[in-house]
Amino acid sequence: MLHAPDTYSERHAMNGAPMDEPGIDLRGVLALLRRQKRLIIGTFVVVLGLAIVVVLSLTPRYSSSALLFIDPSNKNLLDPTATTANGSSESSRVDSEVEIIRSQGNLLAVIQEHGLVSDPEFGVKLGLRDRILSFLRIDNPDLPAGDIALRDVVENFEDALSVRRRGITYLVDVTVESEDPDRAAELANALAEAYITQQVRTKIESVSASQAVLEARLAEASNAIVRAEEAFDAFVSQNLERLAAEAGSSVESLRAELLSVSAEREATTVLLRNVNRHMDAGNLQATVTALENEALAALDAQRQQLSALLADADAASPAAIDLRNELAAIEAELEQGVRTQIDTLSSTAAELESSESRLREEIRSDLLASDLPIDMLTRLYELQQAAQLARSQYQTLLSRSFELGVQTDLQIADSRIISRALPARTPSFPNTNLMLALAALGGLGLGVGLGFLYENYIGGLTSKVQAEAILRLPVLAEIPRQKQLPGTDMKSVSDVVVAAPLSHYSEAIRRLRAGIDRHLSARSRAANPSLQGARQGAVVMVSSPLPAEGKTTVALSLARTYALSGKKTIIIDCDLRKPAIHRQLDMAPAHGLREYLSGTVDQNTLAGAVFEDAKTGLSVLTGARYLEAPADQLFQGRAFEELIKAAAASFDVIVLDAPPILPVVDSAHLAQYADHLVLVVKWASTGQTDVRNAVDVLRESCRRDAEMAVVLNQQERGQSSYGSRYASYYQEL
Repeated sequence: MLHAPDTYSERHAMNGAPMDEPGIDLRGVLALLRRQKRLIIGTFVVVLGLAIVVVLSLTPRYSSSALLFIDPSNKNLLDPTATTANGSSESSRVDSEVEIIRSQGNLLAVIQEHGLVSDPEFGVKLGLRDRILSFLRIDNPDLPAGDIALRDVVENFEDALSVRRRGITYLVDVTVESEDPDRAAELANALAEAYITQQVRTKIESVSASQAVLEARLAEASNAIVRAEEAFDAFVSQNLERLAAEAGSSVESLRAELLSVSAEREATTVLLRNVNRHMDAGNLQATVTALENEALAALDAQRQQLSALLADADAASPAAIDLRNELAAIEAELEQGVRTQIDTLSSTAAELESSESRLREEIRSDLLASDLPIDMLTRLYELQQAAQLARSQYQTLLSRSFELGVQTDLQIADSRIISRALPARTPSFPNTNLMLALAALGGLGLGVGLGFLYENYIGGLTSKVQAEAILRLPVLAEIPRQKQLPGTDMKSVSDVVVAAPLSHYSEAIRRLRAGIDRHLSARSRAANPSLQGARQGAVVMVSSPLPAEGKTTVALSLARTYALSGKKTIIIDCDLRKPAIHRQLDMAPAHGLREYLSGTVDQNTLAGAVFEDAKTGLSVLTGARYLEAPADQLFQGRAFEELIKAAAASFDVIVLDAPPILPVVDSAHLAQYADHLVLVVKWASTGQTDVRNAVDVLRESCRRDAEMAVVLNQQERGQSSYGSRYASYYQEL
């Protein structure tokens, strides 16, 4: 049926704003924040307070950084012109060095050098679980030992270490964090120095390994020279007669001279080796004997004689002192003579070796220059080339080995410390300002989030705007919390509408009545199909989601207001489980609605149970006494239907004081008779879930043309804009 668009949903539909897709209401958000300011401020203070406690309880830690420069170019002092790598490989090299710095091998060097295994901060200690078990005396765990302990120390050190490259530069920061600023700087510098030391050691080991390989090759090359020379000499010896006949007598004489020089060189070499062995052993007498030099033999005899005299003399006598001085002089002279002879033997051996080489070359030159048969020349050339190649290879390897030996002593690090770590003045952790700022921001955000959550899902309804936004129902009134007036004989708060008609409470009840009247007059009157007949009075059902929300007081106040306005009004106490209207009106009826619906009294008796309120002329049908059985079947019977039909024919307004919706099912049956349903919600108390559930029950139970509205009851004084801004218009007793 068509009717004026005066419902909440219709008004929104006419404005073009769909119910399911509301826009962002900035004023509503600001109002929400204002309503939930206590929760937001409380959350902010709690979070910030906890953050302050946590920050104060944290152990300060200090960070110190050493700055390293990684030079990816080659460091060869023997070849300064060595080329460097390209850009991509240089960057990869720096990244690799960063990983080497933080490698466990480098960390272990610092751990061992500084004794971190027993350090109270980085050393071995029980874990949190073991400490708890030990504290509770459940277990008595032992400290880790061996590799496990070393692994734990390495992990602790890794947690306190940070190695990072500065962008794409060659600079690397080595940062260590510790409870002691001096300790942090010490470990950062130690790690940087250990890395550089390890770098130099690695380069030396690499060069030494290469040199060891060359030494083995040198031995092979030396043997190859010997084999080549022996092969050449063997060929000459085997063909000496033929060669002498073909080449003349010069080959034979050179060959004889070569053999003589070789024998002399070998004898000189053996003598030199023996003399050096005796000198290394400190045996001067054996050395002199091996040299067979008369002058040295005479000095040695004199030395032996002085030694014998010194042995017989008194050690403290002047003669002994003179003997010792003379003996020392002779020994020095003898040692000097021996070394002179050794130098002479060395020179002689070198000259003989040179002569041997010269003679070999002369023999080869003469042989190759002579008119020998082609087969002999070919063989001689092969042997000569083999010997020459062997000597060339030996010289190359010897030169490279010597170069590597020099490089071993000339290795320098590719990295260097640009800036050593210094003890920090202020702790790096905790960052008090940052942590408190984040805590303040987080506390504020959490408070706002909790405010939205509480406002829209958990807490009670605190304003008309909030209730309408959440429930999608109009809020007709915000009724203030009203106490009974002092100095009066009031039995109920509803007496205020009579005793103080200009009070804030009375004005709120009249505002509720005006809203109901507006809704009722704007819609076309339609017959209630369940009543099967014409009717004049409007049925207003007043209920609440839960007990103790003031719905009976609101219903009675509303009914009295209608009665005072001149409308013929009746209020029916339908809360048969806990009837309360008779107590608020100080009545004691013998029977009431329960007896009529249960059939224990007839209709004439019921007419006698309808009382009139002396103060307002309101007709009242009470519930009389508690019902100890379910009441829903009474409201489903024909007797209640006839009762409503009769009341609608006799009264302008019928107010039904219905039971709470969620605890019992009675209101679901009563809702089908109502033209207007008023849901009384206790301000800032009733949970939003309960209110939504109650609204859903009413929507499923009421007629399609029935109107539904909400009343916020027992609002605190000063929370309503009407109560605070326009208080001068009200007159409280």
